[in-house]
Amino acid sequence: MISLKQSMDVLDRAHLRAQVSLDSYVRVLLALEQAAEVMAGEGGHHLREDLKGLLLRLNAETPPRVIQQTSQQSEKAIGKLAELINRKELEYKQIIRIVAEAGASMVESGSAHGEQIRKYASQIDSVSRLDSISEIRHQLAMRVSELKEAAIRIQEEGRMKASKLETEIQEIRQKLKVAETSALTDALTAVGNRRMAEEAMQAAITSKVPFSLIVFDVNGFKQINDTYGHAQGDQLLKAIAGQIKKSVRDTDVVCRWGGDEFLVLLEDTPLKAAEDTAKRIENDAFGEFVLGRAGENFRVKVTANSGTAQYAAGETPVEFFERADRILYQKKTRRQSADSAPLKS
Repeated sequence: MISLKQSMDVLDRAHLRAQVSLDSYVRVLLALEQAAEVMAGEGGHHLREDLKGLLLRLNAETPPRVIQQTSQQSEKAIGKLAELINRKELEYKQIIRIVAEAGASMVESGSAHGEQIRKYASQIDSVSRLDSISEIRHQLAMRVSELKEAAIRIQEEGRMKASKLETEIQEIRQKLKVAETSALTDALTAVGNRRMAEEAMQAAITSKVPFSLIVFDVNGFKQINDTYGHAQGDQLLKAIAGQIKKSVRDTDVVCRWGGDEFLVLLEDTPLKAAEDTAKRIENDAFGEFVLGRAGENFRVKVTANSGTAQYAAGETPVEFFERADRILYQKKTRRQSADSAPLKS
C-alpha cells in the first residue's frame, strides 16, 4: 500500500510536469505570436491578435478543459499561419516568374544585350523552383540587382542611341526640306516653279478663301535673246523675278510658270484689288534693266502685259491659270492692235 507521502510526491511531480508543459505551451504560443506578423505579412496581424487572446486565457489556474480548448484553437491558428506562409511563398514565386518573363520580353524586343538578359531570366526563373523561402529571397535579391544593373546600362545606351537617332532624323529632315525647296524652286530665277504654283493654287482652293492670280508676259523677250544672247536673257529673267518679288507682300506667291511668263498668287484678294496690284507691278517691276556681256554693260527697256483673274469654284489650278493666261493674251492682242493702227490726221 502506497503511503500518503508517496502519493503526495507523485501528485507534486505530476503537477510540476503539468506546469512545465503549460509553460512550454505558452512559450510556443508566444513565439508564434511574435513571428506571426513577420512570417505572414499583413495577414499575420489578425493571427497575432488571435494568439494574444489565447495567451490571456492561459495561467496556472486555467482549468484543463480551457487548456484543451485553447490547444484546439492554437492548432487552427498554426494551420492558418502555415496557409498564409504558403500563400506568401506562392506570391514570391509569382513575382519571380513575372520578373523572369519581363527579362525574356526584353530579349524578344531585340535588345543588344539579349543573351545577357536571357541568362538573368533563366536564373530568376530557376529561383521559383526552390523550396526554401529564405533562399528564394536571397537569390531573388541577387538576380534582381543584376537585372537592374543591366537595365540601367541598356537605358543609358538607349539614351545615347536615341540622341544619335534624333540627330540623324534632324539631318534627314533638313535634307528633305532642302530637297523639297529645291523641287519647288525655279533653278534660274530662285522664285517658285510651276509645281509650286500649282500646289499654292490647290492649297488656296482647299482653304476656300477668295484669291486671285496675275499672269505676266515679258514683251520682246525673244528679241532680247536674239540680240544680246541667251545668257543675257537669263540675266533679265533673274532681274525681273527679283523686282516682282520686291513689289508684292511676303504672303503672296511669286512663280515662273515657264519661258518668260511669271505669275503672282494673291491670297484673300478680290479681282479689283488684284487688278490694281497688277498695274502697280507693271510700273514698278518693269522698265530699264542693265545687262552685262564680256565686260560691257548695256541697257534694255522691258515692258510686260498682265492677265488678272479671280478663282471660280470648280476650276483646277491649270484651268485657272489658263483662264488668266487667255485674259493676258486678249489684252496683249488689243494693245498690239492699238499700237499698229495708223494715226488719224
